Amino acid sequence: MADQSGSGDFNVGRSVRKVGAFVSAVAVLALGACSAMDLDSSVVESVEGAKACVMCDLRYKSFKGMRLDGIDLRGAYLFNTNLERTSMIGANLESAVMILTDFERSDLTGANLAKANMQRAILFGATLRGADMTVANLEGANLEAAELSYANLTTANMSGAIMTDVFANNAEMPSAELKQAKMDKANLRSANLQGANLAGADLTGANLTLANLGSANLAGADLSGAILNYTNLRGADLTGAKLIGASLTGANLKQALFIKADMTDASMSSVVKAGTNFCGAKMPDGTAGDCKK
Repeated sequence: MADQSGSGDFNVGRSVRKVGAFVSAVAVLALGACSAMDLDSSVVESVEGAKACVMCDLRYKSFKGMRLDGIDLRGAYLFNTNLERTSMIGANLESAVMILTDFERSDLTGANLAKANMQRAILFGATLRGADMTVANLEGANLEAAELSYANLTTANMSGAIMTDVFANNAEMPSAELKQAKMDKANLRSANLQGANLAGADLTGANLTLANLGSANLAGADLSGAILNYTNLRGADLTGAKLIGASLTGANLKQALFIKADMTDASMSSVVKAGTNFCGAKMPDGTAGDCKK
């Protein structure tokens, strides 16, 4: 008959080892939970004092009011991050993901935002003077009252963006996508919008003096009360556009399309209109535009 005492000691030892392993596992989990609790604050603190955090995952973090001038955040994941009133002068945010990110009243002067994804980002009152935003995605973003003077937005996507009262003096926006953008009362003096798509955009009361809109698509756009003095509209498509009360003094309208456009009470003194198509348009004097073949 087998000795049961040895077997009992073995079973007791095995049970003790199991209990010990379980306690160790609980301790590890507790430590991990503690680390997770401290993670947010430690990450924020480390970024604030760092020069670079390339490809970092900073989603949902808050850097509100911090000074992050010159920081390198290339390719960082900043989804829904709070950067309100943050100073990021000269920061590198190339290719960063900043969907729904809050930049309200932040200073991004001279920042690199090329190829960044900023869909529906909040940029209300933000300073982006001289920023590089080439090929950036700003679809549906709120740029109301933002400062974009001398910013480079070449081929940027700003479809449906809110740009009311935006100050974009001398901004570079050639071939930019601005379909259905809300740009009422925008200051676009001397801005380059050559070849841009502004179909259906709201440009009521906008200042486009000396702007370049050559070959731009303004079909169905509302330019009522807009100032287009000495503006280049050569080859632009303004089919069905509204220019009620607009000022086009000295504008270049050569080969532009104003088919069925509403130009009621518009001012058109000293304009260049060789080859311009006014077919079916409501002319300033109340007559219908001639449809010459």
